[in-house]
Amino acid sequence: MPIAEILIFEGRTDDQKREIMREVTDALARSMDAEPERIRVILKEIPTNHFSVAGVSIADSRAAGQTPGRK
Repeated sequence: MPIAEILIFEGRTDDQKREIMREVTDALARSMDAEPERIRVILKEIPTNHFSVAGVSIADSRAAGQTPGRK
């Protein structure tokens, strides 16, 4: 039974999250020749102030109008 754990930043709609889970399930079913009914997807949302790049939180980078990890 394949299990995929996906980490995303908070802020996506329920429809977007459903689509992510559908697409991941479809991709695993195709690539692993597995029945979709046997595939599990765990979707975890991370608050943007709980993740940083180069010591600066994503929330702070966004507030400053920057793209994290790019100069």
